[in-house]
Amino acid sequence: MSAKIKWVIALFVLVFGGVIAYSSMQATRVRYQVCMRLDGRTHCAVAEGRSAKEAIQSAMQIDCGLISADRDQLMVCETQQPQSVKALPR
Repeated sequence: MSAKIKWVIALFVLVFGGVIAYSSMQATRVRYQVCMRLDGRTHCAVAEGRSAKEAIQSAMQIDCGLISADRDQLMVCETQQPQSVKALPR
């Protein structure tokens, strides 16, 4: 294999690695703690996302999944407003 081909391959690997690193850092820009309450049970979860809406929704799903006893309660929980929402530093 010639030196020129090795340099092209090395450059491609570096560029590809840079794109992957940049993409993964941009994937999570915000972090939120959300607390949900259902039938006397409360849970607070932390989630990250590209936007506040995405992070809050993800944390709500975590909370509701942990405090719901069945699918019906899960559906009720996910339609309720959070007990608290707090933006956290990244």
